[in-house]
Amino acid sequence: MFSLTLENTGKKFYRRWLFRNVELRLQERDSLALTGTNGSGKSTLMRIIAGQMSASEGKCYYIQNEKKIPYEQMYRHISWTGPQIMIYPDFNLSEHINLHFQFKKCLLPNPSEIISLLNLEEHADKKLRFYSSGMLQRVKLGLALFSHSDILLLDEPTSNMDEKNAIFMLSLIEEYRQNRILIIASNLEREIKGMKILNLSGQ
Repeated sequence: MFSLTLENTGKKFYRRWLFRNVELRLQERDSLALTGTNGSGKSTLMRIIAGQMSASEGKCYYIQNEKKIPYEQMYRHISWTGPQIMIYPDFNLSEHINLHFQFKKCLLPNPSEIISLLNLEEHADKKLRFYSSGMLQRVKLGLALFSHSDILLLDEPTSNMDEKNAIFMLSLIEEYRQNRILIIASNLEREIKGMKILNLSGQ
């Protein structure tokens, strides 16, 4: 059993609090949508959960099989994507996938299967610098989705996609999320429909 807990969590930049007193406990198969106005701290809270940023107050920790996971090892349990995730523009898709899964375990028997699942076979040998913003978004989301993890963090996962591709990618998330905790930071109804919501604007 895997769980995520936030206790009285807050983040302050200079003299301004983005949010305070965030209390959460999520277990396997739970899902949560982080909503709020620009600057309310959605991406910041995601980075705290991912172990990439420390909270100004409170605690954020993971429990697996009744044992707390050390903060410096949290990254092993996470896959995530967002606008700040970088790609290697001079790699083609096949090369980028091969590099990524030297560091992460793939959910699929063969990582190359991701190319067809993302409907990008025609572009597999094209350098990523020539991809459209929507195609790059599919690549980033696919790498996060098909990486083995206990928690899946998605920051505006379909923001640059047309409606058809967004619906397709959201269906892949539903199909391959497995037993993971799913957290999506977004204000788009198509991404957070039916999810429990934490609105950071009210913090």
